[in-house]
Amino acid sequence: MRLEKRTIAIGILLLVLLCGCSTAAYLTRLGYGQAKVLLLSRSNEVVFTDPSMSQETKDRIQFVLEVKQFAQEEIGLKKTESYSRYFEVDEGALLYVISACPKDSLSPYKWRFPLVGEMSYKGFFSLDRAQKEREKLEREGFDTCLRRACAYSTLGWFKDPIYSTMLDQKRAIIAQIVIHELTHTTLFIKDHLEFNEQMATFMGDQGAIDFFLERSGRDSSDHRDASNVLHDDLVFGTFIHGTCAEVQRLYERDLTREKKLQLREGIFREAKQGFRRLKAQLKTPLYLGFEDEELNNAVLLSYWQYTGQLELFKELHRRLGEDLGKMLAFLKDVERSGEDPWKSVQRRLYGQER
Repeated sequence: MRLEKRTIAIGILLLVLLCGCSTAAYLTRLGYGQAKVLLLSRSNEVVFTDPSMSQETKDRIQFVLEVKQFAQEEIGLKKTESYSRYFEVDEGALLYVISACPKDSLSPYKWRFPLVGEMSYKGFFSLDRAQKEREKLEREGFDTCLRRACAYSTLGWFKDPIYSTMLDQKRAIIAQIVIHELTHTTLFIKDHLEFNEQMATFMGDQGAIDFFLERSGRDSSDHRDASNVLHDDLVFGTFIHGTCAEVQRLYERDLTREKKLQLREGIFREAKQGFRRLKAQLKTPLYLGFEDEELNNAVLLSYWQYTGQLELFKELHRRLGEDLGKMLAFLKDVERSGEDPWKSVQRRLYGQER
């Protein structure tokens, strides 16, 4: 699963979360966590000369810098001083992310923050705090989902370091993470979290493929790994989109809430069976954890948020000559227009909204 097995990066602006927080305690804890990251990170130059650091870690930091250079020069992502420092995560995950959803609806629970607008997840540096937030939401009757993240973007407000948890991944995933997060720094459309995440997912996936194609060639193992990641994101995204559509049709029926909750369990069981058949098409272990998930609305949306309509971005990329730079320019125009980005992309592809 993207946030568990792959622990993919999420785009979250901690600064405005601090400003928008409704409780002083949450503000203080988040502020402490971000301050720790900023104060305890070390410059790459210091790390490179530290004899206690492994050569593998140093090589992977250098690899991140090479991906960053490619993303900025070849794709046109924003030039930034992020990844000029390194932060060692003590233990566990870098960040714990909570999301929630009503039991009879696929409309996510949302928190609203300044600048970025509505967000359907909330980040914690402490697992204990995240679990308490989860328990609170469950007492209020919501489905919940708790995931781990190995990186996050502050959208340019701070110089994001390279996190040790990023470097634990395969090279294809590291490249995807870097380009994913630099996409967030370059372009983040207010109040459209799902669009932002799926856009960054595709940019990261395809950007990693392009990077390895230029760096090591089409027949390299890295290029193959990156291609397999995009393949599985597309295949699983189509699967999860269909599952969510079926659940949504149930919730729109004129039934009692109790009946809907009863019938959804059948859809969840069918989804597990469908995934067992789907596994034969997958080329990576990224989504194998789905089979063991305890499904609910929040869990389904946590998958959909990153991959649910990824095919739209693939088709947009094809229509624009398979050029990520042109795709980025188009998406910037969408941001400037102030229109609903999903509708803008659909009009570009099909001449009308679907």
